[in-house]
Amino acid sequence: MKIRFALIAGALLWVSVAMAQPYTSALGRFQVDQIKGCAPFTVTLTNLLAGNCNGANPCSMDFEGSGQQTLNLFTFQYNTPGVYNLQVLYQGQGADNITITVTENIQPNFEIYSCANSDVTIKVLEKSYQQLVIDFNDGDPEVLIPSGNNAIAYNDYATPGNKTIAVRGLNISSADNCDSKVQTFNALAALPAPTITKLTTLDKARIQLDFSTQPHIQYRLEIAVNSAGPFQQLATLYEPSTYTTGGLNTEVNFYCFRLSAYDACNGFNTYSNVICSPKFDLSIQSGTNQLTWATANTSIQSTEVERDGATHAVIPGAPTSFNDIDIECKTDYCYRIINRYAGGVRSESLGFCGTSFKIDNPPAITNASSVVTSEGLSIEWIQDPGSAPANYDILISNNGETFTNLGTSPTTKFLHKGYLPASNFTYRINYTDECDNKSQEGIVINPIQMTGTMDNNIVTLTWTVYEGWANGVSDYIIDKFDLQGKLYQSINAGINTTYVDDDADPDHQFISYRIRARANQSGVTTSISNSMNFIKESKIFFPTAFSPNGDQLNDQFFVSGQFIVKMELSIFNRWGELIFTTNKKGETWDGTFNGKPVAEDAYVWSAEVTDLAGRTYKESGTVALLRRKR
Repeated sequence: MKIRFALIAGALLWVSVAMAQPYTSALGRFQVDQIKGCAPFTVTLTNLLAGNCNGANPCSMDFEGSGQQTLNLFTFQYNTPGVYNLQVLYQGQGADNITITVTENIQPNFEIYSCANSDVTIKVLEKSYQQLVIDFNDGDPEVLIPSGNNAIAYNDYATPGNKTIAVRGLNISSADNCDSKVQTFNALAALPAPTITKLTTLDKARIQLDFSTQPHIQYRLEIAVNSAGPFQQLATLYEPSTYTTGGLNTEVNFYCFRLSAYDACNGFNTYSNVICSPKFDLSIQSGTNQLTWATANTSIQSTEVERDGATHAVIPGAPTSFNDIDIECKTDYCYRIINRYAGGVRSESLGFCGTSFKIDNPPAITNASSVVTSEGLSIEWIQDPGSAPANYDILISNNGETFTNLGTSPTTKFLHKGYLPASNFTYRINYTDECDNKSQEGIVINPIQMTGTMDNNIVTLTWTVYEGWANGVSDYIIDKFDLQGKLYQSINAGINTTYVDDDADPDHQFISYRIRARANQSGVTTSISNSMNFIKESKIFFPTAFSPNGDQLNDQFFVSGQFIVKMELSIFNRWGELIFTTNKKGETWDGTFNGKPVAEDAYVWSAEVTDLAGRTYKESGTVALLRRKR
């Protein structure tokens, strides 16, 4: 039975193309056969006003609205897309007009999806038209469908073989004169299974797949991670020869793929072979470069170990490891695993490179820096580039006693959480290389220990000499931080280990100090001491007497001081009555109460003060008010 339909918004549609009707001008004096069409677009004028537009009574035609007129021209071809005002001027009657629209002549692009049983599905990608006309060229009427995301049509050919499909665009109230896009394809009795011919792991996140496929078939690519769970659809492909997928983690997982030829008419899949990526890892060990990998072993016939771009070994079956002992010291080797399947199909792993070591008498660690942090003492050191040890041994001594093991680190950093600034700990770093050769004894590391005192807001700092650098200390830098932890001053103390800070500095009541040591050797990180915090005292100043008599001398009473942020001042008479109060910093008392001068007497004042360090405290005292004559 012959099946032919289009799927539009979930409904079946089969419509033939309708014939256009003449279009009448604005005043009804003439008609045209079409008012819209694709370029080149020809219009013909008919039914002109009786008795006009002949040899005796000629009419002027302006087809493009450009002012260029032609007498008694009844057919005109528009070659350029645009909107035109076609005007006919009658002698003694005036002008009449109609709008002509000429659109770009676009051949609609479409994809052909071959299905089994000589069925076919097409999807039109062009969306500039309002409608699409499809001719399957099998003797049946053309199919008319709306344009859009679901511009899909189906057809069932009676026999397989070469077929031709033509698709053209059509707009509503428009001439059917747009050019068709014509494609040929081979209708199939059954969809052939595709083949994934090669898998290449490009990098940590991407895998490239190469395919053997046929034209005019829709394919679906599926993926499974570590062979766990069912395959999941990854991508829909059309006539693919290669595909690269990203967002993977090839160092942690291996991935399996299969490709299906998808029957878009009936919803069936014809699957390809399954191919999986090898998750490959290279471990450089003493005298051995150890290769290990994991993958799904199904259908693997042999495994090739590729070294430096050439075949190094071919192992039958599906092994998961290989130890390369045919190596030389301090030589770089690059490896890749290639799993071979039947029919020449191959899966290539990510490549890894490493350097083999057989080192005698590795050099000592002679440049190490230490930084005192809130978590403890952080030690960082420089490793000779000729060695790459797997672990470092961190040794510790207390008060000059024998060094004992504190811990190990796989990197050139270590944090001693039990460090105390007041301790007498010293350290050294030793290591054993990949060939089990022990290094020479590392240099002794003696962190900077800072102590300090403050007397009358003058700070004296003292610190120990830093030890841990082969070429010693270049200079010491004193860093000063404010209450918010922001560095606001750095002072170079040279090679001195003491510093007296007698800077008055009215802006910083709280000061945190740190000592930085810089090495004579370039490329060595700085060493930093423990921090010491000091809060300078905010000193209160006030007169014990004042004379508010208007002689401009000692007329006001005030309380002031250093590092004061806020102050609330209150004054009481001998009976405890509050006669003056202010919370404005710097505001004074003029010896009045309710606008009237108070009597000579002793008055009690109280001030609640907040300083720059955020501390709040109270001060109080008495002041004698004297009214001396001027």
